[in-house]
Amino acid sequence: MESLKSKWSNLPLSRFFVLTVFFSTGIVVLLSALIISFCISFRYWLLPDSNAVYLTIEKTLADGTVTTQTSLLQYGKDLEQLPVLINEEDGVLVYEDISKARYSVQKIEKSFDKLSPKRKFAYQICGVLMIIAPAILAFAGIILCGLYFYRKKLKQPLELLSCATIQIARQNLDFELRYNCNDEMGALCDSFEKMRNALYENNKAMWEMLEERQLMQASVAHDLRNPIAIIKGYTEYLDAGLKNGTIRYEKIGHIVNNLNMAAKRLEQYTESFRLLNQSEETPLHQKTVLAKEVIINVTQDFMLLTQQNDIVLQVTQDLSDEKIQIDIAILYRILENIINNALRFAKKQIDIHFMLSKSVLSITVIDDGEGFPLEVLKQKKKRIWTSGKNEHMGIGLAVSRLLCKKHGGSLELSNTTNGACVKINLTV
Repeated sequence: MESLKSKWSNLPLSRFFVLTVFFSTGIVVLLSALIISFCISFRYWLLPDSNAVYLTIEKTLADGTVTTQTSLLQYGKDLEQLPVLINEEDGVLVYEDISKARYSVQKIEKSFDKLSPKRKFAYQICGVLMIIAPAILAFAGIILCGLYFYRKKLKQPLELLSCATIQIARQNLDFELRYNCNDEMGALCDSFEKMRNALYENNKAMWEMLEERQLMQASVAHDLRNPIAIIKGYTEYLDAGLKNGTIRYEKIGHIVNNLNMAAKRLEQYTESFRLLNQSEETPLHQKTVLAKEVIINVTQDFMLLTQQNDIVLQVTQDLSDEKIQIDIAILYRILENIINNALRFAKKQIDIHFMLSKSVLSITVIDDGEGFPLEVLKQKKKRIWTSGKNEHMGIGLAVSRLLCKKHGGSLELSNTTNGACVKINLTV
């Protein structure tokens, strides 16, 4: 029974509507037939019996009074005894002789004119009912059919969609739209849920990006304080020294050299922001290539780069002859930034391992340096990292992370027993 109910509820809208109309029509026809049949039988009962025969005896008395007597006879049977006229004189019943009377035999046909007023009214009501009842039942069937269809197939999904629309209008996307029915409305609710989830993910990514932007701005603003403070301090010192005439030429040369270094640092920060903006605006151009072939071509360039820095680049891979869809330019930029960052900290060797699993290309880069500072790992990839030699900002890591997200992946930082570890995941 439960299985039948489930199949009935999961019927497509068109089939459910046709079956609902079919059953409603059948019920209307059945009820109309019963009402019409009853009315016909009742009207037939109201009319006189066509097999009834009436014998009327009429006699004129001595005083001129005419007396009549009507008797119901059985049609088609012989009379056993003639009826007699009965007259009452002074309280005494007197049987008149029928032989001197006139008589007539009448067979009454089924005729509306022979009915009494009450029976005529009942007869007419039945006629009207036979015409009006099917029309009323048909109209009621249409209304009930529509209400049943709306209640069973439209009411719940429409209410869910209405509530979901209100929630989205209020910018509340933290809910779930679920309608367990395999019809068109169920498909519509599923599509709406996918749209809501896409909006939720897009909003989440946007808020994360805005948060990252704020953290990046705060980080750079913090880093800008030092060179600005240096420039301000030296300019004030020069102004005071030139006015007093106490500053020496050698001191001016030293100050100019420091001001030049501060200006270069400001230029580096400006370039870092330009690279970040450029990375966010970089379009994605994926094409189908062999995984092994791409890895060989990309790593050959990096081997030459590491050899120039007296660092050994060890490449291992766990790849099949499977084809992947990837943006080679973005892959190259990501690896270039990661390896350049590793070269600054590696002592002797950098290891790169490639693995392909379930349409995800994973690349692990490990150097034998000192590893990432603990404060960098605690930030959970939400800032521009400032570490390394010569106060390098680590902008390559931030750019690589943005490019990984653009390619549907992620970038994770950790430390191993051998040194720093960067894991890259790209959806291919």
